[in-house]
Amino acid sequence: MNSGELVLNWEKKHFPVKIEFATDDIVMANAAEELKGPTGFSWQVYSSAANYARQNKGNQEKALQWIDQAIAQNKNFTTLNVKAGLLRQVGKTADADKLDKDAITLATEAELNQYGYQLLGNGQHDEAIKIFTVNTERHPESANCWDSLGEGYATKGDKENAIKNFKKALSMNPPANVKANSEAYLKKLGASGSGQ
Repeated sequence: MNSGELVLNWEKKHFPVKIEFATDDIVMANAAEELKGPTGFSWQVYSSAANYARQNKGNQEKALQWIDQAIAQNKNFTTLNVKAGLLRQVGKTADADKLDKDAITLATEAELNQYGYQLLGNGQHDEAIKIFTVNTERHPESANCWDSLGEGYATKGDKENAIKNFKKALSMNPPANVKANSEAYLKKLGASGSGQ
């Protein structure tokens, strides 16, 4: 929220006063100052500042400098993913797609899972299913990966593949939270059972 209204009451008179802040400008200026100090030596700080600019469509030129600094310190899924998002915003889609592929090769199970859910949240069902599938290929022993793939299919409306993947997750003796999620989805989809 960038603004609010303060109402001063004096006897029977009301004086509304609108207060506005250029929040993004303030945050970007603060980030620039912080990065000049001792906290600026951490790749996480550069990455966070660049990601804030990406999410709020702030100074993309400065954000690209920051994310390049983060990548120079630690080339990982997070830093490459943030840079890909920034490149996409400035119209460099081919470069962004290449970085996304590089980021995916470096991603951990948890990072791929989170990225898949991010894509689902953006309504990119097919892309999310691709990411969840990559995760099941890399981590076939993880019930959580199969459960997430099931959610991808369920969200897309592919009931058959959703059921198949939830049952796969349940067949692996999953942790309680994964078991509960798979069972809830199966019930919602009108299926039951814990085998393939």
